[in-house]
Amino acid sequence: MPSDKQIISERQKKTSIKGTVGEYEAIAKLTKEGYFVAKSVDPACPFDIVIVDRNGKIQLIDIKTNTFRKNKKGKSLKDKPKGSYKIHRSPTKEQKRLGIKLMMVDYD
Repeated sequence: MPSDKQIISERQKKTSIKGTVGEYEAIAKLTKEGYFVAKSVDPACPFDIVIVDRNGKIQLIDIKTNTFRKNKKGKSLKDKPKGSYKIHRSPTKEQKRLGIKLMMVDYD
C-alpha cells in the first residue's frame, strides 16, 4: 500500500547499502582465500557469517564497515585526512560470550 511516509530515511538507506556491500566484499575475499562461507538470514543474529577453513575450524564473524567522524566536539573534520577520526567498534557482551570476531571492511 503506497504511503506518503518514508519507510527509512536516506541516511539509513546509505548506511544499509554500505553494510550490504561490505558484507559481500568480505564474503568474496574469504571465499577467494579458501574458506567455506555461510551467511546468517536472521536480522537479529549476533554474527553475519560463519566461516569454515579446510581443516573444519569454525569461526563466527560480524562484519562492520569502517566509519569516520565528520565532527569532533562541534568542529568540522572535513579538512582532516580520512583516517584521522575512525570510529572504533568492539564486540557486544553477547558476541564476546559466543567468541564472535569482528571483521572490519572499508567502503570506498
